[in-house]
Amino acid sequence: MEHILLDFSSIEQNLKNYTLKNKGIAAIEIDKIIGSLGRYFDFTETLLPKRDILTTRYERIKKIMTEGGSLPPIQVYQILDNYFIIDGHHRVAVAKNELNAKYIDADVTEVKFNFELSPNTKYTFNSESTKAFLIKLEAYSFEKSTYLNNNILIKPLTVTELKSYATLNQEIEDFKKNYNNGELARKSKIYSSYTWYAQIFLPAVDLIEKEKILSKFPHRTYTDLYVWIQRHKYFLSQQAGHDVGFDYTAQDFAEKFQNKKILNILPPIFTDILKHLVK
Repeated sequence: MEHILLDFSSIEQNLKNYTLKNKGIAAIEIDKIIGSLGRYFDFTETLLPKRDILTTRYERIKKIMTEGGSLPPIQVYQILDNYFIIDGHHRVAVAKNELNAKYIDADVTEVKFNFELSPNTKYTFNSESTKAFLIKLEAYSFEKSTYLNNNILIKPLTVTELKSYATLNQEIEDFKKNYNNGELARKSKIYSSYTWYAQIFLPAVDLIEKEKILSKFPHRTYTDLYVWIQRHKYFLSQQAGHDVGFDYTAQDFAEKFQNKKILNILPPIFTDILKHLVK
């Protein structure tokens, strides 16, 4: 059987030929999970953690799963006949190495390509180029949905993590639905998108830049920080019982996470999310 490394640098030149399809929750074969799209430096080929810093988390997840506790489905991208983990590495590791499971529940997003699989061809992947391609495809889909074109925006919406554009798109949808007692409900998506951009996103980025928060997070973008801070704000507000505000959240976020080495390999907000899941 012929082995071919999929050349994303070539196919990404025609992003309009590829689409993203959310297939919902499904039980997928663990043996078809062939890689990671964010933490490929931290796990072995058998999906065991490489770093001691992650051992405690692995043991917590193992305890929950072996005792029959429930955790959310993992998140994966399906590319051709294979799956790549976005979120849920430890859950997969425990299922595969401790429980000998054959299947695991996953929230699946499929990339629909415009070419057919050959029975005599086995495609192989480079994790970094795969992730870079998918972020570009997500950006293209986001622009089509929201009409927010980075070529004309004062502050382009660029991210370094998968699913961030989906989070922004959902925020815009919620903004459109809830703004000023439904004022935008009958407005066009493009009007709502640019209203959100001007009234919500730009002031937040101004704060991030004014407080020099981005300088504390190397290799990230202000859009990354906006997404993570908004998620952090949700949890702080849930704990407080009221909306704590973006300003307070941004400062709390920076103080909690700026010195953690884990930032270089994982969005820090996921550490916070995990703490809530395993309590």
